Amino acid sequence: MTKVEKEQLVTIIESEIQKLTAKIEELKQFTRPISPDDAIGRISRMDAINNKTIFDASLRNAKTRLSQLEQILKLKNDGSFGICNKCRQRIPFERLKLRPEIRLCATCLKR
Repeated sequence: MTKVEKEQLVTIIESEIQKLTAKIEELKQFTRPISPDDAIGRISRMDAINNKTIFDASLRNAKTRLSQLEQILKLKNDGSFGICNKCRQRIPFERLKLRPEIRLCATCLKR
């Protein structure tokens, strides 16, 4: 990986971290418990509970991805940055631009 590619990747990761941090704060508002005292009706309550479940899953996914991005960012000066954990081959830059937290090349991911 060239120095320019590495700098681009770090910029992408930092940008994604900022976006995810904002998204997590937003999702936290939608995952608050639904009080049984709210007079919203049975159907509306079921919809609210269903929506909360969806937002809970989105929040978990966002937190997981944020953690992965933060871990990858810590490795930016490590020799394994952009290298497949399994076969030790270089992960294509275009793939890393799309999913910078990925740790496996496409070949090893299929295995």
